[in-house]
Amino acid sequence: MAIDVREGMSIAFGAIRTNKLRSFLTVLGVIIGITSIMAIVSVIEGLNQSMKAQIASIGSDVLYIRPFRPGAFVGGFPDSLRRRKWFTVEDAEAIRRTCPAVQAVAPLNFVEARLRYRDAESRFTNVIGTTPDFLVTNSWAIANGRFFTETEVDHRSTVCVLGKDQIEALFPHANPIGKAIYIGGYPYTVVGQVEERGKFIGMSLDDIVIVPYTTLEKTLGPNLRMVLNAKPMKPELIDAAIDQMTETLRRQRKVGSRQGDNFAIFTDQSLVDIYKQVTTGFYIVMMVISSIGLMVGGIGVMNIMLVSVTERTREIGVRKALGARRRDILWQFLVEAMTLTGAGGVVGIAFGIGAGYLVHMLAKFAFAVPLWGMALGFFSSTAIGLFFGIYPAVKAAQLDPVDSLRYE
Repeated sequence: MAIDVREGMSIAFGAIRTNKLRSFLTVLGVIIGITSIMAIVSVIEGLNQSMKAQIASIGSDVLYIRPFRPGAFVGGFPDSLRRRKWFTVEDAEAIRRTCPAVQAVAPLNFVEARLRYRDAESRFTNVIGTTPDFLVTNSWAIANGRFFTETEVDHRSTVCVLGKDQIEALFPHANPIGKAIYIGGYPYTVVGQVEERGKFIGMSLDDIVIVPYTTLEKTLGPNLRMVLNAKPMKPELIDAAIDQMTETLRRQRKVGSRQGDNFAIFTDQSLVDIYKQVTTGFYIVMMVISSIGLMVGGIGVMNIMLVSVTERTREIGVRKALGARRRDILWQFLVEAMTLTGAGGVVGIAFGIGAGYLVHMLAKFAFAVPLWGMALGFFSSTAIGLFFGIYPAVKAAQLDPVDSLRYE
């Protein structure tokens, strides 16, 4: 059997060398299909690895308390979710008092506004109103200056902390600490800069402005929507913290014993799950697109193998006259077809990796080449050769040796 495989591969490579253009055109569909597989796999796998690294940098023990879970509105936004209440500072205080597994809880409200410093103005950016507990719940640190204090929150002080993007936009060559800027037309004093965080799911975490939530309500409120972030005492206490906060919030929000929760508490894993759903969709699209190319390539392989059977009819007759069995002829042509498409698969893998790297260079997407992706590409290409090579191989195996020897 090993000799038959080597012989079949040798004949196939000889045919490729003899008819380079014909062989290339034959497997062009396979090359296109495998190229699309490898390009998409390399980009998506790179994004997956980047996602894991970003989750690790943010901290996997951040607890998000929201009116509904991410993805709950996929396919529509029902009124039952739309009518859910947002949160209050009293909810945060109740959690702080009654949940021993919770280390810190921070209220957050949001608006979008422009920042201006002298003649420089930023684009619309996220302005977050919160408390000093935000540094604890989100595992952030101060790179320059300081964070605002509880006293400044209580007194509605007009102070702010900026992210790297705003520093570069407004103070490209100056120390921002102590400078007065305008947020939505209201003057604020810059007291600090948070450390650089990079990107998360393609969005910059450094495009941020943090102010006391009381000040944000005074200047750009009122009636801003409020959510909560929390952090357990230890990562292993996440489940206990969720249970305790669920019980407290059900009391705060007057949820009946027979009613379901009208809020959601989740971790970054929920965001990862949604991200996986999106990438799964990309994988499905990839399979549909690549399967079209592979089917076209398979038809081309079957056609050229039928031509090969016709061209080598006399050779088949000679082999059968010398004692070759039908299965020997069948196996030889199958190996040739699989070798032809396998070679196309190798070329497609190389082209796909190159295409993925080109996307990485031009679009700055993450890029990674998993071994399972290359194995999938090679297996798919050889499987196409096996499937579409069956009919020509059976036809060759069924040729009558006497008629084959007479064939001219």
